[in-house]
Amino acid sequence: MLAGMPKVTLLCGPAGSGKTTHALKLERRGAVRLSMDEAVWDDGWQQDEPPQHRLDELYAGLKRDFDEALAHGKDVVVDLSLADRAVRDEWRRLCGAAGVGYELLVFTAPFDVLWQRVKQRNDRHEANALRLTESRLRLYVDGFDWPGDDEDAEVVSTG
Repeated sequence: MLAGMPKVTLLCGPAGSGKTTHALKLERRGAVRLSMDEAVWDDGWQQDEPPQHRLDELYAGLKRDFDEALAHGKDVVVDLSLADRAVRDEWRRLCGAAGVGYELLVFTAPFDVLWQRVKQRNDRHEANALRLTESRLRLYVDGFDWPGDDEDAEVVSTG
């Protein structure tokens, strides 16, 4: 990656692992933060899950924002769970097509730490406080498609 070129930080990890905390730090340093949680919230879906076609439109909007930020030479932080390899591959392809480097940071914490963090924010009414029960969080964590050795990820343990 050349000096002065924008950098993309891809964040991967389950709810409560620290992705948004890290993304907000990068945003304060000037990066454009892309958040599906906030896109859904800002679109008026605070209580219900939007229909799939609307999720697809909001996701396409994030990709347009990604292209626009890079076109203006801005760093980008992708604040999504990236819970599936195919989604991580898609964002890597987008970086390649834009000619920018990226880093993949994988956030982890023990389940009990994740649950405590999620439980604490369950009462907040804001975009980054996704309400989950302990059993739903367990299903989410158990089904998470963690990056393999071939994905050149840096692991960040927050718990």
